[in-house]
Amino acid sequence: MIYLKQKTDHEVWFFEVDDTGAAYRQMLVSDTISKSSNRKQSEFFLSDQSLPLDDPSLIQINKAEFDTVWFEINSLQQESWLKLKELLPVGTLVEGYIEALYPQGVIATIPDYEALAIAEYEDCAANSASANLHVGLFLTAIVVWYDDVNDWICLGAPSILGHEHPDFLKQQTEALHALMNRPTQKRHRAKQ
Repeated sequence: MIYLKQKTDHEVWFFEVDDTGAAYRQMLVSDTISKSSNRKQSEFFLSDQSLPLDDPSLIQINKAEFDTVWFEINSLQQESWLKLKELLPVGTLVEGYIEALYPQGVIATIPDYEALAIAEYEDCAANSASANLHVGLFLTAIVVWYDDVNDWICLGAPSILGHEHPDFLKQQTEALHALMNRPTQKRHRAKQ
């Protein structure tokens, strides 16, 4: 992996990329915000475009510098991560829905535990009742391991059902209602 840093006026971006520039981990640090690509609260802001490795504004850094910032940003969640691993031992059957498609695999939300999980994309596609994998699809799987770098539950034997998970539909409905009930500005037309 290649580790990069890009500074702008008030922000510092950090990237972990492969030799094609595809991002696997990403962070943003500024005076007002610190966020990482492994968190739902950060809206999974992993770059969907390969980074141009020849861009002079991208400065190569070592893995230790990247990891120091990564673990600092994620340190507040460590206690809840350890508790989550106790609640979901290897072999536990879980259900949830697809949250995002990352280069690492399919990211899923496990609503009953407010957990994030990852499954192999190929396994999900091979065991899907839907022709296309997409955000919101209901899945069941078994806990097989833990990704302690991203704080994700690792899933095996996924089964993707051909419909959306009820919690995903509820979340989308609430978001739509909030958008529709937001105050709007009235536009006044000038009299001619």
